[in-house]
Amino acid sequence: MGNVIIEDNVFIGMNALIIKPVTIGKGAVIGAGAVVTKDVPPGTIVGGNPATVIGYTKDFSKNLE
Repeated sequence: MGNVIIEDNVFIGMNALIIKPVTIGKGAVIGAGAVVTKDVPPGTIVGGNPATVIGYTKDFSKNLE
């Protein structure tokens, strides 16, 4: 079937469902209740059913500075 690969510094929200085979890239954020059916690139924020891109962590870190 495949494996679920979760790289470093990933945040997975409560009740998120990850369907294999999927790779979640470094620094990605999975929203609470999201259903992940495809690979998530590094530094991407996803949410919803099915999970879609909401934004990128680099964009949010610029706003914090």
